[in-house]
Amino acid sequence: MRAFLTQIVNVPEKGAWKHPRGDNIQIDTKDILFICGGAFIDLEKTISERHHDSSIRFGAPVRANMRTSGPTNAVAASSLLDNVESNDLVAYGLIPEFVGRFPILVNLSALTEDQLVEVKLHFTESALRLIARKAIDKNTGARGLRSILESILMDAIPDERTGDDIIDAVVVDEEAVGLEGRGCGSKILYGKGALECYLSQQKTKSLATTAEGSYAEAELPSVVASM
Repeated sequence: MRAFLTQIVNVPEKGAWKHPRGDNIQIDTKDILFICGGAFIDLEKTISERHHDSSIRFGAPVRANMRTSGPTNAVAASSLLDNVESNDLVAYGLIPEFVGRFPILVNLSALTEDQLVEVKLHFTESALRLIARKAIDKNTGARGLRSILESILMDAIPDERTGDDIIDAVVVDEEAVGLEGRGCGSKILYGKGALECYLSQQKTKSLATTAEGSYAEAELPSVVASM
Protein backbone atom coordinates (compact mmCIF):
# COMPACT_ATOMS: atom_id res chain seq x y z
CA MET A 1 0.00 0.00 0.00
CA ARG A 2 2.83 2.39 0.83
CA ALA A 3 4.29 1.86 -2.63
CA PHE A 4 1.11 3.31 -4.16
CA LEU A 5 0.80 6.28 -1.83
CA THR A 6 4.37 7.58 -1.79
CA GLN A 7 6.90 8.12 -4.54
CA ILE A 8 10.01 7.00 -2.64
CA VAL A 9 9.70 3.61 -0.93
CA ASN A 10 12.18 1.91 1.38
CA VAL A 11 12.38 -1.79 0.47
CA PRO A 12 14.33 -4.26 2.67
CA GLU A 13 17.34 -5.56 0.78
CA LYS A 14 17.03 -9.14 2.05
CA GLY A 15 13.43 -9.31 3.21
CA ALA A 16 11.97 -7.75 6.33
CA TRP A 17 10.76 -10.97 7.92
CA LYS A 18 14.13 -12.72 8.15
CA HIS A 19 16.20 -9.55 8.46
CA PRO A 20 14.11 -6.98 10.40
CA ARG A 21 17.13 -4.77 10.98
CA GLY A 22 18.65 -5.15 7.55
CA ASP A 23 19.54 -2.39 5.13
CA ASN A 24 16.85 -0.74 3.01
CA ILE A 25 16.96 0.24 -0.65
CA GLN A 26 15.16 3.35 -1.79
CA ILE A 27 13.05 2.84 -4.91
CA ASP A 28 11.45 5.64 -6.89
CA THR A 29 8.01 4.41 -7.95
CA LYS A 30 7.31 7.39 -10.23
CA ASP A 31 8.04 5.41 -13.40
CA ILE A 32 6.71 2.05 -12.23
CA LEU A 33 3.45 0.80 -13.71
CA PHE A 34 1.41 -1.05 -11.10
CA ILE A 35 -1.09 -3.61 -12.40
CA CYS A 36 -3.38 -5.34 -9.91
CA GLY A 37 -5.93 -8.02 -10.64
CA GLY A 38 -8.36 -10.28 -8.87
CA ALA A 39 -11.46 -12.41 -9.18
CA PHE A 40 -13.77 -9.99 -7.29
CA ILE A 41 -16.50 -12.57 -6.76
CA ASP A 42 -20.03 -11.11 -7.02
CA LEU A 43 -18.77 -7.65 -7.95
CA GLU A 44 -21.32 -7.69 -10.76
CA LYS A 45 -24.07 -7.66 -8.14
CA THR A 46 -22.70 -4.42 -6.71
CA ILE A 47 -22.68 -2.92 -10.20
CA SER A 48 -26.22 -4.18 -10.79
CA GLU A 49 -27.40 -2.42 -7.64
CA ARG A 50 -25.95 0.83 -8.99
CA HIS A 51 -27.83 0.27 -12.25
CA HIS A 52 -31.07 -0.71 -10.55
CA ASP A 53 -32.99 1.91 -12.55
CA SER A 54 -32.09 0.06 -15.77
CA SER A 55 -32.31 -3.47 -14.37
CA ILE A 56 -34.92 -4.40 -16.97
CA ARG A 57 -32.05 -4.37 -19.47
CA PHE A 58 -28.60 -5.93 -19.04
CA GLY A 59 -28.86 -6.01 -15.24
CA ALA A 60 -32.02 -8.09 -15.15
CA PRO A 61 -30.41 -11.60 -15.25
CA VAL A 62 -28.09 -10.74 -12.39
CA ARG A 63 -30.79 -9.21 -10.21
CA ALA A 64 -33.06 -12.20 -10.87
CA ASN A 65 -30.33 -14.56 -9.68
CA MET A 66 -29.71 -12.35 -6.64
CA ARG A 67 -33.34 -12.81 -5.59
CA THR A 68 -33.24 -16.58 -6.09
CA SER A 69 -29.63 -16.98 -4.82
CA GLY A 70 -28.83 -18.82 -8.03
CA PRO A 71 -25.60 -18.72 -10.05
CA THR A 72 -25.05 -15.71 -12.29
CA ASN A 73 -24.62 -16.28 -16.01
CA ALA A 74 -20.97 -15.66 -16.94
CA VAL A 75 -21.82 -13.67 -20.08
CA ALA A 76 -24.30 -11.45 -18.23
CA ALA A 77 -21.82 -10.91 -15.40
CA SER A 78 -19.05 -10.06 -17.86
CA SER A 79 -21.25 -7.46 -19.56
CA LEU A 80 -21.87 -5.82 -16.21
CA LEU A 81 -18.18 -5.85 -15.27
CA ASP A 82 -17.44 -3.87 -18.44
CA ASN A 83 -19.18 -0.96 -16.69
CA VAL A 84 -17.22 -1.16 -13.42
CA GLU A 85 -16.32 2.15 -11.78
CA SER A 86 -14.14 3.13 -8.85
CA ASN A 87 -17.21 3.61 -6.65
CA ASP A 88 -18.16 -0.02 -7.23
CA LEU A 89 -14.81 -1.21 -5.89
CA VAL A 90 -15.18 1.03 -2.85
CA ALA A 91 -18.68 -0.34 -2.23
CA TYR A 92 -17.22 -3.83 -2.70
CA GLY A 93 -14.89 -3.23 0.24
CA LEU A 94 -11.64 -1.72 -1.06
CA ILE A 95 -10.46 1.47 0.62
CA PRO A 96 -10.73 4.68 -1.46
CA GLU A 97 -7.02 5.53 -1.08
CA PHE A 98 -6.13 2.26 -2.75
CA VAL A 99 -8.72 2.46 -5.53
CA GLY A 100 -7.78 6.06 -6.31
CA ARG A 101 -4.28 4.97 -7.32
CA PHE A 102 -5.68 2.96 -10.24
CA PRO A 103 -7.29 5.35 -12.73
CA ILE A 104 -7.80 2.70 -15.40
CA LEU A 105 -10.17 -0.20 -14.74
CA VAL A 106 -10.38 -3.03 -17.27
CA ASN A 107 -12.50 -6.17 -17.28
CA LEU A 108 -11.38 -9.45 -18.83
CA SER A 109 -14.27 -11.00 -20.73
CA ALA A 110 -15.41 -14.46 -19.67
CA LEU A 111 -14.40 -17.30 -21.98
CA THR A 112 -17.21 -19.07 -23.80
CA GLU A 113 -17.68 -22.83 -23.85
CA ASP A 114 -16.27 -23.01 -27.40
CA GLN A 115 -13.19 -21.03 -26.40
CA LEU A 116 -12.56 -23.31 -23.43
CA VAL A 117 -12.56 -26.47 -25.53
CA GLU A 118 -11.02 -25.24 -28.77
CA VAL A 119 -7.44 -25.83 -27.59
CA LYS A 120 -6.44 -29.50 -27.66
CA LEU A 121 -4.22 -30.95 -24.94
CA HIS A 122 -2.07 -33.92 -25.94
CA PHE A 123 0.14 -36.04 -23.67
CA THR A 124 2.51 -38.61 -25.11
CA GLU A 125 2.63 -42.02 -23.42
CA SER A 126 6.28 -41.54 -22.47
CA ALA A 127 5.48 -38.15 -20.89
CA LEU A 128 2.71 -39.66 -18.75
CA ARG A 129 5.07 -42.40 -17.56
CA LEU A 130 7.75 -39.84 -16.75
CA ILE A 131 5.32 -37.65 -14.81
CA ALA A 132 4.22 -40.68 -12.79
CA ARG A 133 7.84 -41.63 -12.02
CA LYS A 134 8.58 -38.08 -10.85
CA ALA A 135 5.59 -38.19 -8.49
CA ILE A 136 6.82 -41.51 -7.12
CA ASP A 137 10.37 -40.21 -6.69
CA LYS A 138 9.04 -37.23 -4.70
CA ASN A 139 6.96 -39.63 -2.60
CA THR A 140 3.89 -37.46 -3.18
CA GLY A 141 1.75 -40.01 -4.97
CA ALA A 142 -1.36 -38.88 -6.84
CA ARG A 143 -1.42 -35.54 -5.01
CA GLY A 144 1.95 -34.67 -6.48
CA LEU A 145 0.67 -35.01 -10.04
CA ARG A 146 -1.14 -31.68 -9.82
CA SER A 147 1.95 -29.63 -8.90
CA ILE A 148 4.01 -31.36 -11.59
CA LEU A 149 1.37 -30.71 -14.26
CA GLU A 150 0.95 -27.10 -13.16
CA SER A 151 4.67 -26.43 -13.53
CA ILE A 152 4.64 -28.00 -17.00
CA LEU A 153 1.53 -26.19 -18.25
CA MET A 154 2.16 -22.82 -16.59
CA ASP A 155 3.48 -21.18 -19.78
CA ALA A 156 0.79 -22.68 -21.99
CA ILE A 157 -2.19 -20.62 -20.86
CA PRO A 158 -4.21 -20.05 -24.08
CA ASP A 159 -4.79 -16.50 -25.25
CA GLU A 160 -7.08 -15.16 -27.94
CA ARG A 161 -5.50 -15.25 -31.40
CA THR A 162 -6.81 -15.27 -34.92
CA GLY A 163 -5.75 -16.41 -38.38
CA ASP A 164 -2.65 -18.57 -38.84
CA ASP A 165 -1.40 -17.55 -35.41
CA ILE A 166 -4.24 -19.32 -33.58
CA ILE A 167 -3.25 -21.88 -30.93
CA ASP A 168 -4.29 -25.33 -32.13
CA ALA A 169 -2.91 -27.56 -29.39
CA VAL A 170 -0.65 -27.90 -26.38
CA VAL A 171 1.69 -30.91 -26.38
CA VAL A 172 3.46 -32.47 -23.40
CA ASP A 173 6.25 -34.90 -24.28
CA GLU A 174 9.41 -36.17 -22.54
CA GLU A 175 11.30 -32.99 -23.39
CA ALA A 176 8.54 -30.89 -21.83
CA VAL A 177 8.60 -32.93 -18.61
CA GLY A 178 12.39 -33.32 -18.43
CA LEU A 179 14.26 -36.58 -17.94
CA GLU A 180 16.43 -35.06 -15.21
CA GLY A 181 15.26 -31.97 -13.35
CA ARG A 182 12.77 -29.58 -14.85
CA GLY A 183 11.92 -29.79 -18.54
CA CYS A 184 11.33 -27.05 -21.08
CA GLY A 185 7.60 -26.92 -20.39
CA SER A 186 4.66 -27.70 -22.63
CA LYS A 187 4.87 -26.94 -26.32
CA ILE A 188 2.33 -24.67 -27.98
CA LEU A 189 1.40 -25.56 -31.56
CA TYR A 190 0.15 -22.69 -33.71
CA GLY A 191 -2.04 -22.84 -36.81
CA LYS A 192 -4.99 -25.03 -37.76
CA GLY A 193 -4.06 -28.69 -38.15
CA ALA A 194 -0.79 -28.24 -36.23
CA LEU A 195 -1.53 -31.18 -33.91
CA GLU A 196 -2.22 -33.54 -36.81
CA CYS A 197 1.03 -32.45 -38.42
CA TYR A 198 2.93 -33.00 -35.16
CA LEU A 199 1.46 -36.48 -34.67
CA SER A 200 2.30 -37.38 -38.27
CA GLN A 201 5.92 -36.30 -37.78
CA GLN A 202 6.19 -38.28 -34.56
CA LYS A 203 4.77 -41.37 -36.27
CA THR A 204 7.31 -41.00 -39.09
CA LYS A 205 10.17 -40.71 -36.57
CA SER A 206 8.91 -43.77 -34.70
CA LEU A 207 8.73 -45.84 -37.89
CA ALA A 208 12.23 -44.70 -38.89
CA THR A 209 13.61 -45.66 -35.46
CA THR A 210 11.92 -49.07 -35.67
CA ALA A 211 13.31 -49.61 -39.16
CA GLU A 212 16.84 -48.73 -38.03
CA GLY A 213 16.54 -51.17 -35.12
CA SER A 214 15.36 -53.96 -37.41
CA TYR A 215 18.21 -53.25 -39.85
CA ALA A 216 20.78 -53.41 -37.06
CA GLU A 217 19.41 -56.74 -35.83
CA ALA A 218 19.53 -58.11 -39.36
CA GLU A 219 23.17 -57.05 -39.78
CA LEU A 220 24.31 -58.48 -36.43
CA PRO A 221 24.82 -62.16 -37.53
CA SER A 222 27.07 -61.19 -40.43
CA VAL A 223 29.18 -59.00 -38.14
CA VAL A 224 29.64 -61.84 -35.66
CA ALA A 225 30.52 -64.26 -38.42
CA SER A 226 33.19 -61.97 -39.82
CA MET A 227 34.85 -61.79 -36.38
